[in-house]
Amino acid sequence: MSKTSSTSVVGKLISPIIFELSIRNLRLNFLRSLLSMVGIIIGVVAITSLGMMGAAFSSDMTSILSSSTNSLTIYSADEKIVDGVSASGLSTKDLRDIEAAIRTVTSDYSLIPMYQGSKSITSGKDAFSASVYGLEPGDIPDLVTISSGKVPRSTEGVLIGQKLADDYDLRIGSRLMMTDKNGATTAVRVVGIMESSGMSLTFSTDRAIVGTATWFESMANTHKLYYSAMVKTGNLDNLDPMVEAIEKRLNGRADRKTDDRVNILDARQFAAAMQEGLGMISLFLMAIGGISLLVAAIAIFNVMLMSVNERIREIGILRSIGTLRSQVLLMFLYEAIIIGLIGALIGGILSAGASAVVIGLLFGNIALMFTPAVLVYIPYGIIIGVVVCLLSGLYPAWKAANLNPVEALASD
Repeated sequence: MSKTSSTSVVGKLISPIIFELSIRNLRLNFLRSLLSMVGIIIGVVAITSLGMMGAAFSSDMTSILSSSTNSLTIYSADEKIVDGVSASGLSTKDLRDIEAAIRTVTSDYSLIPMYQGSKSITSGKDAFSASVYGLEPGDIPDLVTISSGKVPRSTEGVLIGQKLADDYDLRIGSRLMMTDKNGATTAVRVVGIMESSGMSLTFSTDRAIVGTATWFESMANTHKLYYSAMVKTGNLDNLDPMVEAIEKRLNGRADRKTDDRVNILDARQFAAAMQEGLGMISLFLMAIGGISLLVAAIAIFNVMLMSVNERIREIGILRSIGTLRSQVLLMFLYEAIIIGLIGALIGGILSAGASAVVIGLLFGNIALMFTPAVLVYIPYGIIIGVVVCLLSGLYPAWKAANLNPVEALASD
């Protein structure tokens, strides 16, 4: 085939006249075209916005999990008899053994034992409950960031979380009333406010009250047993050897006939499991959106098939004046692509707006919306919408292109 002949064929296939005919047909059947477009808009909004929200949730959880992956949290796995009472917690002996195990691996660590409980608190006319922690004064800066105030050094001062401060109008100098371990009501003064930490695998400050270990012991019967101990290290490569050393020293003694002494929470394992679960959630949400897109595809298929049946005579006339089968095919495919492109673009814009609002409300951080992992769902949704429309129009276009011209002209 000569170059001139080849150019002529290509010109017929992409002729502007065919495109103009497609536009004309869509205008003549505006309501039908609009309804088809609405189906695509809904489908794209569903699949895109659900995908974006799933990605935002995954991104938010990833940032939370990553802040805890340089630490281990250790809990007691057995019960101890203290003053004739059965109690659970880490004893000073457990802590010494844990520290001895860690020292066989590295000197780059901090071991932070903590008391933990819950208290009913009143401040003025407000009454609320909060998680209460007791730490050694020197350990507090390793675990929390203070936005204002100072580290408590006595039994009279505590730190409070930012959300508690906001919800109950608490500030430095506010007095909190609660009962001590003897049942007597006692007051404690707020000496500092902690920065918000959001969700955390190990220690969330938002609605927490943090005081010294001595203060906590005056408020609750601790039996000198700590609720947990956190091990932090600057080198992530130390975590696995530390876990092995602690397991071997505290849980692996051959002469022990009881169960393990401690349980170790490794945030990295939890993070990996969470990431896998979040990936499944994102896929599930997109599958739900895909169902609505499938419904839209079926609707477009029916609309275009109906359009072919109504335009049989028109197709016969086009074929009789020399229009190629490929051009008839292309005319109907153009219609499907135009519906899909306009609908998908509108759907992409609407899903971006809806996702921004929902992400801002759910996570309180609209910046999550503008991460690549979230924004990538907009072009994905648009492309999927156009492709679905194109696939839905293939059979009706093929049927139109393969009509017998003589029979088509004879059609009423």
